Amino acid sequence: MENNELFTLSDKYLQTRDKKQVLEQELKDVSKLLEQIELELIDRMTDSEIDSFKRNGVLFSMVSREFESANPETKEELYKRFKDRGYENLFTINANTLSGFVRESKKENDGVLPDWMEGLINTFEKQSIRVKRN
Repeated sequence: MENNELFTLSDKYLQTRDKKQVLEQELKDVSKLLEQIELELIDRMTDSEIDSFKRNGVLFSMVSREFESANPETKEELYKRFKDRGYENLFTINANTLSGFVRESKKENDGVLPDWMEGLINTFEKQSIRVKRN
């Protein structure tokens, strides 16, 4: 490869890399704006006491999702109890899998967190907007 090709490719590389950085920043900005608008939409829907509405053939629904995480102060105890019950495989998986496991455990326990998890799991709900196009 001669120097001219090398320089051309290096220029193209820098331009593309710079463009990627600009697009990543734009994505962060748009994501932040979208989150703000979603929160405002949730507030307005809550104030109007509606769960969903249609606009231009699109259904907007307010949904609530529960997230679980290990309580930082009792994480070691939680891990010990999971291992004692044969769930040591959960220590190599992500938070979504933990949340799914906790939801399934609650479902099997009449919608209540099993006693052995009490005080070891933090739960919080996050409302969001689901969009369904017809």
